[in-house]
Amino acid sequence: MVRTPFGRSLPDPRRTSTFLDSCAFDPKYQPEHEAAQRIRSLRQSVRISILIAHSNQKEIEHPNTPADVKVEATDMSYTNETALTPDEVRRRAQIHEAITGDGNPAKYQADAYHVFEAGKYGGGYFVTTDRRILARKVQLEAISRAIILKPSEWLGIYEAEADA
Repeated sequence: MVRTPFGRSLPDPRRTSTFLDSCAFDPKYQPEHEAAQRIRSLRQSVRISILIAHSNQKEIEHPNTPADVKVEATDMSYTNETALTPDEVRRRAQIHEAITGDGNPAKYQADAYHVFEAGKYGGGYFVTTDRRILARKVQLEAISRAIILKPSEWLGIYEAEADA
C-alpha cells in the first residue's frame, strides 16, 4: 500500500487491476502523454495487469484512433459484457447520472460503463484523462469502487511503491 499526501492508502499497481480509458492511451499534452507512454511500456516489460473495459472497444476501433493504439489494444485483455445484478444496474445508473450532470445522457453513457467496469472487476485503478470524469472523481469513486487517476498520478504511485 502506498500512502498519498492526503493520508489515503492505495494498492500497489502491480497487485491490482488497472483499467486504461481509451483517452489515456495517447494524451496529447504533458505530463500525461509521457506518463501514458511509460505505462504502456511497463505493461510490456514488467507484465503489469492493464485491462480495457469491453465498452472501450468501440472507441478504440474508431477510425481516428492511432494505429499503434489499435495494435496494442488487440493484445490487451478486455472484460466481457455480462448480465448485471440489480445492485450493479443501480450502481451503473448512479455512475451515469454523476458523469452526466446537466449534460446529454446519451453522450456520457459509454464513459459511465467504462468507470463501472473498472469498479466491478476488482475495484482497481481507472486511468483516464477525461476531464469530466476527473472533475467528478470523488463522487464516482464512492459509487464505482474504482480509484480514478490521471496517467501521471498512477505512475507516481507505481514508482513510489517501487522505491519503498
